[in-house]
Amino acid sequence: MIRAKQFNHCAVRVSDAAKSIKFYEEVLGLKKLPRPDFGFPGAWYGVGGNAIHLIQSESRGHKPDPLGPHLALEVEDFDGAKKALKEMGIEFLEAPGNMAGRQLWIVDPDGNTIELRTDN
Repeated sequence: MIRAKQFNHCAVRVSDAAKSIKFYEEVLGLKKLPRPDFGFPGAWYGVGGNAIHLIQSESRGHKPDPLGPHLALEVEDFDGAKKALKEMGIEFLEAPGNMAGRQLWIVDPDGNTIELRTDN
């Protein structure tokens, strides 16, 4: 049996690295990490002790899908995040009630679902 000791990173496929970099930095407020030159566009971002890797490839755009593959980010101010998304005109889907904290889902420019959540 393999025993994973901690989560390291999640990789997200994007079709336009520049457009996605703008989204991940301006909408989600993430800061870039150093990334080796792999010979293809992309970016790495730190989130807590983990990372999100953007890899430029073919697009698969769609609507937020909380039941499909997604990455989840804890937010400091859930209501402030909702307000900011509305101000930016970004569509989101919010979980009803208090199922497992408060959750909402958005998509990046390539249709990758991102959950924004808080426990309170």
